[in-house]
Amino acid sequence: MNSIKKWIRDVFGFSGNEINGFLILIPVMLLLIFSEPIYSTLVANRAERYEEDTKRLDSLIALWNIHLADSPKTTSRHRVPLFSFDPNTASVEQLRSLGFSQTSASRIAAYRRKGGTFRIKSDLMKIYGLDSTLYRQLYTYILLPSERILLPSDRDKPRQVSKLESLERKSVNRSFDINTADTILLKTVYGIGSKLATRIVKFRDGLGGFIEPEQLNEVYGLDSMVVNRLLKISFIKEGFIPIKININTTDEKQLSAHPYIRYKIARAMVTYRFQHGDFMDVRDIKKLTLIKPEEVERFLPYVKVND
Repeated sequence: MNSIKKWIRDVFGFSGNEINGFLILIPVMLLLIFSEPIYSTLVANRAERYEEDTKRLDSLIALWNIHLADSPKTTSRHRVPLFSFDPNTASVEQLRSLGFSQTSASRIAAYRRKGGTFRIKSDLMKIYGLDSTLYRQLYTYILLPSERILLPSDRDKPRQVSKLESLERKSVNRSFDINTADTILLKTVYGIGSKLATRIVKFRDGLGGFIEPEQLNEVYGLDSMVVNRLLKISFIKEGFIPIKININTTDEKQLSAHPYIRYKIARAMVTYRFQHGDFMDVRDIKKLTLIKPEEVERFLPYVKVND
């Protein structure tokens, strides 16, 4: 060690304290220089030890996949085939597997418990809230006759009229104007309750009146079968003119309140008036590139340019 200190003194001309500090600094510098390669080598070697863990994880994943494949829960309910059924005897579980909602299945069971019997296929539609689309899909699977078969002993007896037929007959005998009917009159149609009657009136008043029977299909929640039933007993008065909105004086909030006029369309109308003046003709709306031609044709009967 003394010879090393003497060599350092002769070469660098350091004092005794400087030589001691130099001897401490050299190992520290070497440690810093070689620490990164040493660390990388250790980490690389450690990574190789993960092979066993990787193999173990792969085996666990394989076992998990086998378990899922064998599990009955993986069977999609959409793969269950439809089957023939008698609504007088089918359980709630069987009805649910056919696509009936829990509410409809429970109502069918409750109807049977109270002594009700399904004699023909259309009797199923007595159940309030039953989806008519599902009924049409299952029609051929219902183990009931399409029409009631009268026995010879029954032909001379007066046939009992169902609630549906009774309501339809009363309604037919007093058909009404759909544009003036109130909620009380609408509720006489089988399948229309208080909520639907209110929606029909609200939608009609928001439009300004129905000008085509098909517009009833746009009422939210109104079933297609109920619409057909309603169309049979209602009418639109010939020459009926709906209530129209003046597009030159109405603000965008009132315009957008109309069911057929989106907010963007209302804003475009007001902007056009500001830039170009009043609309001279309702068909001038077609100049607005933002609005699709089919949208314009849809609400043209409900707008005007002067009073």
